[in-house]
Amino acid sequence: INAEYMGVKLGSAVVTRSNGSGLALGRLANIVEQVSHLQASGREMLIVSSGAVAGGRQILQNQRILSQSPVNKTLPIPSRPIPVFEPKAECPDSYSSPECAAVGQSAIMSLYDAMFKVYGITCGQVLVSVPDLLYTKPRKATCGTIETLVKYNIVPIINENDVIQFEPAEGDGSVKIPVGDNDSIGVVLARELQCDLLLLLSNVDGVYTGDPSQPDSRLLSVITPSMYKSGAISFGSSSKAGRGGMESKVRAAAYGVECGVPVVVANGLEWRSILDIIEGKPVGTLFTL
Repeated sequence: INAEYMGVKLGSAVVTRSNGSGLALGRLANIVEQVSHLQASGREMLIVSSGAVAGGRQILQNQRILSQSPVNKTLPIPSRPIPVFEPKAECPDSYSSPECAAVGQSAIMSLYDAMFKVYGITCGQVLVSVPDLLYTKPRKATCGTIETLVKYNIVPIINENDVIQFEPAEGDGSVKIPVGDNDSIGVVLARELQCDLLLLLSNVDGVYTGDPSQPDSRLLSVITPSMYKSGAISFGSSSKAGRGGMESKVRAAAYGVECGVPVVVANGLEWRSILDIIEGKPVGTLFTL
């Protein structure tokens, strides 16, 4: 596939471990290696990454356990003793997505930064708010920042800003798809940036005729917008870590194709899925006109 400008969207099920115990380090390292390989070949790459909330949830769980332990009286600078205070309040029993995202974003970006540096590549974080994408002016401003990073040979790592709760917005009518997760964010940005290809990677091999857990469901290698609109495709449930699900991916992919961006939905758990797609191997489901 001769795609020079590519977007790779990583679902929460790809970025995090299946047992919910944090980020999938080996899997992320493999994906970064593939993206770095394509970047080094002269392609322009960007990543839309989920996983901040799921990763942050595990960090906060660990933090809560630590908070229940006795206060550590050992100071980082033993030669400068100062009074040690007891905690003023107990750690909350529960936490919401904004708190998880706040700590998860820094954790996941630290990983991306360290992994890309192994290959001499710099990455940059771009947090987007859903309402901003629904209006032309802020959306173009966001894409201008992304395009500048790409010109500097930097890989943008894009994610929805889950730290800030926002009020629903109708937009100015320039976006014809509901925007509420990273699948729709990825396709809206790919359209605006005029990407040659968008990959939506999840924990299933592609789009099936029904729920993949059912034995009579079969993998579809190609889907056209008319097939989606006809209602001939049914969907299973979303992953435990994410909120998009296959229906969100199919809706986003169909919109992308209508806007001129080919989309492939594939399994990001496979070891070489990104390179296999670029090499033209029969991987995933291609959305095309």
